[in-house]
Formats: sequence, structure tokens, C-alpha cells
Amino acid sequence: MSINPVDLEIIRNALVAAAEEMSVTVWRTSRSSVVREILDYSTCVFDHEGKSVAQAARIPVHLNSMSACLDDLLAGPLPLEQWHEGDVVLTNDPYAGGQHLCDWLTFAPVFVDGERVAIAGIIVHHLDVGGGAPGSYDPRATEIFQEGIRIPPMKVVKAGVRNDEVLALLLRNTREPDKVGGDFSSQLAALAIGAERIRDIARRYGSARLAEASGAIRAQSEAAMRAAIASLPGAGARDAAEPRGVRCSTDCYEFEDFVDDDGIATGPIRIHAVVRVRGDAV
Repeated sequence: MSINPVDLEIIRNALVAAAEEMSVTVWRTSRSSVVREILDYSTCVFDHEGKSVAQAARIPVHLNSMSACLDDLLAGPLPLEQWHEGDVVLTNDPYAGGQHLCDWLTFAPVFVDGERVAIAGIIVHHLDVGGGAPGSYDPRATEIFQEGIRIPPMKVVKAGVRNDEVLALLLRNTREPDKVGGDFSSQLAALAIGAERIRDIARRYGSARLAEASGAIRAQSEAAMRAAIASLPGAGARDAAEPRGVRCSTDCYEFEDFVDDDGIATGPIRIHAVVRVRGDAV
């Protein structure tokens, strides 16, 4: 690694600061309580290849939640060569790397002098996206079409021009168009701010140094995670205070529990998970 440790830490914290500023922008300008009070959203910075390098501290369940979606987009409908300056890609499709339909994921490529240097990403839980019940949580739903409007990966902003016809279609399918529209405008504004902060970093340190720092950040994160996995204790180091349903061996962690019925089928539902440790991998 040729980048010196001081520059690496400065760039690392600058990228986190860019993600945090996006997060603060969403919080301060959103309209719905699910965003302002519950903080059900996350902001992230990806490198020029779409790999996560920084994320703001918000809702823990969103940790790295955008990476799978972006990977699917780049491998399928929208490869990197189709991303241009001023574009914003939107989707909520669980079958395209998304989560549930209320979570709208947006991504904006960041360019400096015609070169893509990063991608900014934001996921926001929107208050209502249609479906059979207010809030788009319908326990009677038996298929995704009953849960709300499904948005395939698309450019909702192209070359800096927002597609208001698409937005009008989306807002016509929500019970809360003012709040959903306001939150989405907040989401787009935060992406623009994040993109500008990332451009500042790239201009100051150069795109090559930014790419090198991004690679080093990912390498250090992987090394730390592998070290943590390798340090997991074997069966001999564990005691009788294990949670109910956990059975362990030297390389296997197994859990079993039951939850009540799901509202459709009757009877308890079994949850069974096994994690096997192989050196520094699981």
C-alpha cells in the first residue's frame, strides 16, 4: 500500500463525514415521522466500482443493506457504463436486491472531470406505497402484488433532469402523497449534497488516491472481520450459560427456536440456523 496512513485516515473520515452529512440532510428536511423520529433510513458511500466504503451511523438493521441491491443493479439491468453524470437510479424491488416495498433505494454516480469516482446511496422507508392496508403492512397479503407498488430499477433522474411523470405515478399510488413526496425530495437533495462532498474529496486528493484509499479501507475491514471470526472460541471455551436452543461444537454454532403462526398458516414456525466456522471464514 503506497498511500500513507495519515492520508488514509483523513480520507476515511472524510467519506464517513459525507455519509453523515447526507444523513443529517434527510433528517432535517424530511416530512414523515418514520424518518424524522424513527430514523428508518441510511446513507452510504461506494467506491467507483460500487463497493461500500463508508456508512453513516443510523438504523443498525441497514448495515450494508444497499450493497446487495447495487451489486444486482450493476450485474443486471444497469451496468456501470450506463451510469452518467446527473443520473439517479431508484428501485424498491425485493427481487432486484431490495428489501420490502416501503424501502426506496436511490443511487447517484459521482463524476469529476468526466471520471466516475464514487457512488452515493440512500435507503429510506417511505410511509405508504399502496397495497391492501395503510402503511403497506397487510397481514392478509399472500403475494407481493398485494403489498404495494413495485418499482423496477430505473433512472428517476437522468442527466440532472427529474422525471416528474414517473414521480406522479408513484405518488398516485400512496395514501400519503405529500409526506412520501416530501421525503423523496429530501432523499434526492441529500444525494446531491453527498455527491458534492465526495467531489471535494476527489479534487483535493485526486481520483487515483481516492480509489487507493477506498481499496485500503475495504482491505482493512476484511482483515478485521476475519481476525474476529478466527478468534471465535471453540466448544471447550463455552459454558452452560448458552441461550436456549443453541448447540455448539468446535466449528459449528446452531440455533433453533419457534415463533407463533404468521397469520396465514396455523401452528408454530420453526427457525433453525447453523453457522460453521472455517478458520477465518464462516
